[in-house]
Amino acid sequence: MLEKEVYQCLAAAGVPTPEYSCFPLEGALTATSWPVALKIMSPRIVHKSDLGGVALHLNNQEELEEARKNILHRLCLKGFTPDSKDEWIVTRQYTGIELFFGVVQDPVFGKVILFGAGGTTVELFRDICYIDSEAGEQEIRNGILQTRVGQYFARGFRGIKYDPGPIVALVQKLQRIEVRELDCNPVILTEEGPVVVDARMVTGTCITQSKPLKFIPEIFRPQRTAIIGVSSHPEKVGYALAKNNSGDPDCYYVNPHLDKLFDKQVFPRVEDLPQIDTAVLCIPPAALKDSIVRLAVKNVKNVVIITAGFREAGRDEHFLEELAAKYGIHIIGPNCLGIYANGKNLTFGPGTPKAGDVNFFSQSGAIVAELMDKAVYKNIGFANIISAGNMADVDFADLIHSYEGAHPVNLYIEGVSNGKNLLRAIRGSKVPVRIFKAGRTEAARKAAFSHTGNLAGNYEMFTGLLKSVGATMMRDINGLLYPYHFEKVLVITNAGGAGTVISDMISDKLYPLSQAQIDSLSKVLPKHWSKNNPIDIIGDATYERYLKALTIADSFGADAILVVVTPQFMTDTNKIGEIFYTHPFRTKVFPVLLGGEKMETACRRLRSEGVTYFEELSEAVSYL
Repeated sequence: MLEKEVYQCLAAAGVPTPEYSCFPLEGALTATSWPVALKIMSPRIVHKSDLGGVALHLNNQEELEEARKNILHRLCLKGFTPDSKDEWIVTRQYTGIELFFGVVQDPVFGKVILFGAGGTTVELFRDICYIDSEAGEQEIRNGILQTRVGQYFARGFRGIKYDPGPIVALVQKLQRIEVRELDCNPVILTEEGPVVVDARMVTGTCITQSKPLKFIPEIFRPQRTAIIGVSSHPEKVGYALAKNNSGDPDCYYVNPHLDKLFDKQVFPRVEDLPQIDTAVLCIPPAALKDSIVRLAVKNVKNVVIITAGFREAGRDEHFLEELAAKYGIHIIGPNCLGIYANGKNLTFGPGTPKAGDVNFFSQSGAIVAELMDKAVYKNIGFANIISAGNMADVDFADLIHSYEGAHPVNLYIEGVSNGKNLLRAIRGSKVPVRIFKAGRTEAARKAAFSHTGNLAGNYEMFTGLLKSVGATMMRDINGLLYPYHFEKVLVITNAGGAGTVISDMISDKLYPLSQAQIDSLSKVLPKHWSKNNPIDIIGDATYERYLKALTIADSFGADAILVVVTPQFMTDTNKIGEIFYTHPFRTKVFPVLLGGEKMETACRRLRSEGVTYFEELSEAVSYL
């Protein structure tokens, strides 16, 4: 579209556009006010500035005529010859902060609005954020503040703090425009508000995502289950699944070639099973469709498909989505490790998880297996584990939307195909949603696609949209193991360096000490302690000093206290470790034992006492 046509479309949507006039190529040029900008307008030119087709800051008629000559000369040098279809456009020149607004159609998230610093360096510095087309006002503001230019509205600049309201209003107008692609650059933020002074628009078909969110809380409440394809061979997945459920009287086995397994009857056919609500399938791909139909006839609602070899191998799996829709069933997988829910271990993971509060939904079965094993070592328990696999039917959005518990939901994501629903689910979630996103680099994106067959997507867009909608993007995959959500954290440490490092990691979560709290600590700490949070109790801190500081800090009202212990010569790590299982505290208290050999005995004792502890600073804050 020509620039004047873009202005007309924008003005019709209420978007502020400049005063402008159009003139034929050979006609006279005039302006009603100064300064102005002169630009060539041609259906054959996409970026006018690349060809030298723009002149700015023209203050009188003489400069306007001279600018026309110079533009024609530059176009000639670039090999472009204007013709009778081309025009001149003279626009009023505005002064102010240069901003960028855009609209794109993303294959994962559909329509997305872009905002950031504008001008000629927009592509060089990429100071932009991403805002969903369905975002509300607060979500838009969250996105704006992710940019450096957004600090004009957060803190102001040189004594002037700008009102973000007009920026939010412009984003809302762009949310309503039906367009395939739009670049508004620059948009000048004047004293009267933003004005789009240059724009490029591409019309065409827009991406729509119409898959409705599933509300399926029963996926977390399996009661009577069956494993289709159990095996008597220890190296088979069907054997591991059967072994993990051998003690469950409400779990049934199916295999036409077996009579008994782990002293339990094995049914020859699905039709012979008693009534069940959840079935786990570890059978060849060719047998899946028939088995699912037979299960649906028995009114089985939840189907978990362990079997691999579908989208990740380039094979079609749409039939699974079609079966789910036709029979009203819910399919987890294929290509997954299984699920752990309601105390039932329907996975082929390493042993049965301890019951607890962690909700962990993962695209990768191997990551599930790794963290399940680490959880045993860390004495961590799970409420729900869902290995989502290829997500042919049930996806992360459905799981978040269906969760009715009270603890955070932790996700390991490589890629999604319906980002709009993911944003909607997080927006409506009553609990915190925390995400570790793999696929930051091109190599990782290729690996993710070959692994799960899902789009890894643009990492910056993914993380930006998820942050704006309220999700926490996690830096450390180990954070997925913890069910905590803290906003105000105290740190007690015997090492200033460790305190500095942890401050860098969670500066926005550090609990600010009042003067009264500082005074109360000063009564029991050396006079040269840090007098702030982190509370540096000095390298020669003993068991008694740790206990006194912790006892006082327990009354401050923080959400959690991280107690960092480093192995100084006088540090009795074993004695200090006793604090955490012999003294009750109102605040959540976590020891962070940094070191190696000197910490080994203390760590072992803490594990035996069921105390959650950390051995690395990064893991200690990984869930925040």
